Amino acid sequence: MLRTLRTTSFRFTLIYGLMFSAAVALLGAWGYRVIFSSASAEIERIIDEEIVLLAEVYAQQTPGDFRGVIRQRAAWRDNSIYMLIGAPTGVRLEGDLTSLPEEALASGNALFEFSYDGRLLDADDPESEAAKRKAVAKLAQFRPAENADPAFIILVGRDITDQESLRDSLSRAVVRIALATVVLGLVLGLVFSSSLMRKVDAMNKTARAIRAGDLSQRIPLTGAGDEMEQLAQNLNDMLDQIERLMTGMKEVSDNIAHDLRSPLTRIRNRLTTAMESEGEQQREDLQVTLTEAERMIATFNELLSIARIESGEVTGEKEPINIAEIANEMVELYEPAIAEAGFGLNLETKTVPQIRGSRALISQAIANLLDNAMKYGVSSDNGGQDLIEVRVRATKRGRVLLSVADNGPGVPEDKHSHIIQRYSRLEKSRTTPGNGLGLSLVAAIARAHEADLKLAPTQPENANPGLKIMIRFRPID
Repeated sequence: MLRTLRTTSFRFTLIYGLMFSAAVALLGAWGYRVIFSSASAEIERIIDEEIVLLAEVYAQQTPGDFRGVIRQRAAWRDNSIYMLIGAPTGVRLEGDLTSLPEEALASGNALFEFSYDGRLLDADDPESEAAKRKAVAKLAQFRPAENADPAFIILVGRDITDQESLRDSLSRAVVRIALATVVLGLVLGLVFSSSLMRKVDAMNKTARAIRAGDLSQRIPLTGAGDEMEQLAQNLNDMLDQIERLMTGMKEVSDNIAHDLRSPLTRIRNRLTTAMESEGEQQREDLQVTLTEAERMIATFNELLSIARIESGEVTGEKEPINIAEIANEMVELYEPAIAEAGFGLNLETKTVPQIRGSRALISQAIANLLDNAMKYGVSSDNGGQDLIEVRVRATKRGRVLLSVADNGPGVPEDKHSHIIQRYSRLEKSRTTPGNGLGLSLVAAIARAHEADLKLAPTQPENANPGLKIMIRFRPID
């Protein structure tokens, strides 16, 4: 519980709850003021109109008749209050009140508030009639002539007991609502903070496991689809990339130690032999050594390219590009070499939407795919069907599909994921020149463009089923 109270989410929820409570209180106070100010103004207006009406009655009737009017009005069972005082004697003549309220003495002609022992409008119980009630009133002086002393002083008021009771009830309700809002905010803060802490704890647990060396750990997803779920998914994607890079680094280290040991040994032996030989033999040994060294440099360059692509270093600023245009350029570039190798080439491109990517990397991927097709395809000179197919088209879902197919021996389906790994070569390809990095580079370029890489046989029913390598790119939204 104490840990939850110290969380940032709880503090934010508490602050928002207090702010909301303050807003509710201010809104309630404003509504309270508006409602009861209007009610007070209405009561004063009614009292003023009553005084004007009584002044007209006084001017038209005799003093005895006027006293009768006041007596009659005081007997009405409503909220009106009347008191008629003889002037200048100050004797009470008629009305609801037994004496003039003290507040009236200092009020002049202004509205004043007072308490009185009044009767309930619908009560017959004498005890109820003596209940303490609240009222507001004004004093008016009626003169028989303009300069004469007042003949009467009259108090006209309205009972506001029910209004004040409503005012008190509303005040208490506003306070209760504000307090309830604070309590509800605290409860919601605790619930929200506890829920958030469970998600944060899951992330911390995963982070601790990864820090301990278990790179396979991932943050569990709940399927809620909220921002925490998106954060967890992004972190998992980042961890996938880190694990992939770490695995690739380990594989590179292992493969370099394993696969380059023999070439280095051969280079050392040939250099030793060249030092002991002379003439043409020495030249031949040096030439073979140079070729071996160039092959090693090419291998290191490809490893470096893969590492830089996967780290995002060489993707740079991506721009809108057209895959069909790049495919046309690369086929035109490779066509002489393909024809010299004894292959035919079939290029088929259709209008496709642009993608956002690197022209240089896409060109490199197509070049590697064409090299791979020439390396493992079966040309007509060797009894095969001299066909390499390059296609670019849009899929039904609007993606851009690039495919390069050959007519070679193909790759078993269970080896598809294996051959795109670094230094991975099938046993029957060991005699073919290469270092097993070509498709790894293509896979790295596809991942850098968030594209899908898929392998499939070109003609499954043939003795040489061939291999079709397909890359699906997302178009620009």
